[in-house]
Amino acid sequence: MNIGRKDVIWGYVSHILVQGINAILLPFVLFFLTPNELGLWYTFTALYGLAMLIDFGFQSTVSRHVSYVWSGADTVKSLGYDVVKEENSFNESFFIKLLSNIKFIYYIMGIIILIVLSTIGTFYIVKVSIDELDILIVLISWTLYMTAIILNIAFSFWNSFLKGIGAIKYYNQTLIIAKFTQLLLSILFLFLGYGILGVSIAYFISVIVNRIILSKFFYKFHKRTSILKGKIKPKFQKNIIRSLLPNTFKAGVVSVSNYLILNFPILLSSYFLSLEFSGKFGLVSQIITLILTISNSYYNTYLSKFNYYRVKGQNKEILNLFKKSVAINYFINILAFISFLIFGDMILGVIASNQELLPLHILIIIIMYRFLYNNQNIFVTLLSTKNTLPYYKSFLISALVTVLIQIVLLNINPSIYSIIFPILFVQLIFNNWYWPRVVIKDLKGV
Repeated sequence: MNIGRKDVIWGYVSHILVQGINAILLPFVLFFLTPNELGLWYTFTALYGLAMLIDFGFQSTVSRHVSYVWSGADTVKSLGYDVVKEENSFNESFFIKLLSNIKFIYYIMGIIILIVLSTIGTFYIVKVSIDELDILIVLISWTLYMTAIILNIAFSFWNSFLKGIGAIKYYNQTLIIAKFTQLLLSILFLFLGYGILGVSIAYFISVIVNRIILSKFFYKFHKRTSILKGKIKPKFQKNIIRSLLPNTFKAGVVSVSNYLILNFPILLSSYFLSLEFSGKFGLVSQIITLILTISNSYYNTYLSKFNYYRVKGQNKEILNLFKKSVAINYFINILAFISFLIFGDMILGVIASNQELLPLHILIIIIMYRFLYNNQNIFVTLLSTKNTLPYYKSFLISALVTVLIQIVLLNINPSIYSIIFPILFVQLIFNNWYWPRVVIKDLKGV
């Protein structure tokens, strides 16, 4: 599996665009959208995160198994993996079966999310918007955004395929093309006066572009994939699905936990506080997510390489690559967060005089819990390359306790402190320190 400097460079560029599309759009979005529209837009994106929970950790699980089979394994195990020393070993027949079953499951996910978003999602959007925005525009915008979410989920198998086979450069190039499409169309529609409807249309078109190009790149990547055209058809095979499900469930629990910690607070703020405040909180969360995504880019680019090293039994290579990845992550985070705290308000004041960040002490608290949570995720992701997820229970328990405390406090005193303090302190009690320690002890045995 050949992943090199070009893949890393494309990874940085694409992650900036993928996670930073709203940040790049900020001068336009903040100028053309009202505070209530901005809050609704962040509510849309939070619901997108909620909808993506239907994946339930499936993408990370199947990408790992695609990597195993691409590297020479000819079975799918519910726990652990087979070490394959032979070079160039590849079971094409089993590879097709695996991809066909993955495709089947994603189509089912798309149908389920269509039902959920068109009912519960629409009800929530109407409830938070009814007295603050033109409900007809809201519903049209939501319908477009919702359709884009459904298409995105139903065809997410392309993400798993390309990541699994190590086609990182092609995967990232596709994201760049799609996000440039979204960026340019969003700016155009905002200038034409379409507001939140315009940015919803732009996102819808970008999803279609993304899925079409990903499929073309998959078949172009390698002679192994070029001969698979027309052979990957949705198929349900009980033995393969059953092998994928145990760790899929555990990864799904982790995904739910991550959502409750990272995205659910925005929904809480729009419900208990206001759309305007939700817009401010969403803006800060978006910028921090952008910084963390850039700092994680090097590590994420090499995830399929970690899987490859596991299958080949190359443990020292795992240690060296992980140390380098963490060092790069810390360096970028420290530099970026200090710059954000010093220059954030000044830059925002230049591009949008009617918008402001949250107070400095609140920003520091949010940065603290986001950095620590991201750090623990980096370490446990390395554990997952062994096809084992021992951390899923503690992640879920901590997330549920956090949400329970948040809801109780918000009913007593509806403020931002009731949202952010539970996240910080509950995670500090166990997850923030325990799982990095487990991984460090494991690496010392290499």
